[in-house]
Amino acid sequence: MVDSRAKGARGEYLVRDMLRLHTDLQFERVPCSGALAYLKGDLYVPHSKNLYCIEVKNYAESPLSDKIFTQEKTSKLVNWWRKLKIQAEGGSQEPMLFFKYNRSKVFICTDFAPANTRYMYINWLDCYVMVAEDWLTNEDVEFLG
Repeated sequence: MVDSRAKGARGEYLVRDMLRLHTDLQFERVPCSGALAYLKGDLYVPHSKNLYCIEVKNYAESPLSDKIFTQEKTSKLVNWWRKLKIQAEGGSQEPMLFFKYNRSKVFICTDFAPANTRYMYINWLDCYVMVAEDWLTNEDVEFLG
């Protein structure tokens, strides 16, 4: 049986290391799994003004499927994004969702259009989805304010 907490932690470490590599910032996992009222999301840079509420999801199956159209109430991507937007707003941050599924690359979902990276735009969620490695390589993003 798969330990979902361990799988989630592996995904967070993977994205943390990817962010560290591409930004030279010391991203860390949020203590207490986001249970602290003043610190939401999964990853942050300690002792800094983080511009993004960063959430990481690591699941067995891709959330990018026809369920986005046909089963909006149960679509994981739709639910993750809507919840993250509320969380980010509460902390005066922007939402940033990293996700992957078994044997896939890491993807990112953000609400600003990339200038130099191929993306898919989901208009009713007002978000852009792309391969995270490409986005981190091609875009100039400020994570701290």
